[in-house]
Amino acid sequence: MITKSTHQKIRYKGAATVEAAVVFPLLLVLVFGVIEYGWMFLKAHQITNAARSGCRVAIRPYATAQDVIDKVTALMATAGITGETVTTNPTDITLENVGVGGTVEVEITVPWVNMAIINFPLLPKPTDLQASVTMAKEGF
Repeated sequence: MITKSTHQKIRYKGAATVEAAVVFPLLLVLVFGVIEYGWMFLKAHQITNAARSGCRVAIRPYATAQDVIDKVTALMATAGITGETVTTNPTDITLENVGVGGTVEVEITVPWVNMAIINFPLLPKPTDLQASVTMAKEGF
């Protein structure tokens, strides 16, 4: 025979199951969001470091744009990032073109689909990650 207290316990268990069914998808989205955005911030940091290193190469007196691209490509490969677009401003960064003290900019753009770890469809994501660094050209 089911008593009143046993009937209430069964009803509470059912309520707990319904609450878990409502909360679990929200918790799942939160966990995937933390993973995806943490990964995005890591990759953004790696792209910024590659742009900074590329700009350090670009400001040397006898650097060429190809030197910058080679440095950035090597750093991006180490980070496991592919499909980057590297641009320098000006495009010809030789000392004759820029001059001592002139500014050199290195910009890297990478499509997010090349780096997504989970690609969870419910989370807003950027189309590209981009970093830009500007430094003054060195010379003697």
